Amino acid sequence: MNNQGNNEDSTWVTTFVFIAGLIVGAGTALLMAPEAGTTLRERLAKGAKTAQDELADIATDTKQAVSALSQEAQKTMKETASRVSAAVEATKEAVKATPHEHSLE
Repeated sequence: MNNQGNNEDSTWVTTFVFIAGLIVGAGTALLMAPEAGTTLRERLAKGAKTAQDELADIATDTKQAVSALSQEAQKTMKETASRVSAAVEATKEAVKATPHEHSLE
């Protein structure tokens, strides 16, 4: 039996149940709210706008962080390629400098 597969299934089920509970709870709160519909809609719109602004800020910060990591990864890859190339060249030179023990006569 694959424990990793079970853990992943359990995570998805837990996430689904959480989201479903969140939706049911929000719907119940809206139905039980002691405010007039107009006031409630205004508060919801204001809350949605605030959440949208915050998510936009988070997305911008994340994009900048990913870009910085990408640039750092590219720099590291170039440095690594240069070091590998230098090692290959050094190996070639070492092979050329070593006399052949089994030369054809």
